[in-house]
Amino acid sequence: MLSDYLIAPSMVALFVTGILILIIITLFLMNIKFFLKETYFQKIVMLCLLSSTLASHGLLHLGNEKQYNFNPYTWI
Repeated sequence: MLSDYLIAPSMVALFVTGILILIIITLFLMNIKFFLKETYFQKIVMLCLLSSTLASHGLLHLGNEKQYNFNPYTWI
């Protein structure tokens, strides 16, 4: 069946947001001096964007745990 070969869209979204968070953290660490020089308002905007990204990633984890019994802590 085709569903045996395809990944659920919510799992794809979870992986994509995880990769985006990794890229954001890498860029932040590589350019930390630039971010520290930004204005207070721009720092708040960047923090809001990062928090919404983390929140959507967390909600995807919650949905995948319920729907697909997906718990990455069992991999360790």
